[in-house]
Amino acid sequence: MWFGRARTKPVGQFAGASDSGRRSVPSILSAGLKLEGDIVSDGEVHVLGHHSGNIVARKVTIGEGGTVTGTVEAENVVINGALSGRLSATAVVLGRAASVTADIVYVQMRVEPGASYEGYSRRVEAIDTFVADQMQLSPPLRQQIERLRTPHSEVAGNAD
Repeated sequence: MWFGRARTKPVGQFAGASDSGRRSVPSILSAGLKLEGDIVSDGEVHVLGHHSGNIVARKVTIGEGGTVTGTVEAENVVINGALSGRLSATAVVLGRAASVTADIVYVQMRVEPGASYEGYSRRVEAIDTFVADQMQLSPPLRQQIERLRTPHSEVAGNAD
């Protein structure tokens, strides 16, 4: 049957999502886009344009031609564009086209030949939680970050 469903997924769940953990489509800031402000995501953010502000996400990718001025906090960060500010991440990759002027706190970091890096770096054993207070974020944005860090079972009955 051409239009029938091969399998049934719960409403709101993508076909590519696994039952144990939902996968989502990355948020993409396209080339030519200039954005100011803070971004908070429990998924993946790709920056190909110009962003001025803080980014908190599970994974952040700054592509070639992309620029970020501000603080980036993520589990995984891949930079092939430009970053000016601060970076705190579990795993960091500075690609061959990276131009980074930032202070970096990391667990693992790889710098590929051709990458440009200027700043202080500090290796730590683990980054349990990211410190929103050090980012000088507004109180509403801090609340959003804390909601991302709280397991869903703990907030199931709360309404804002």
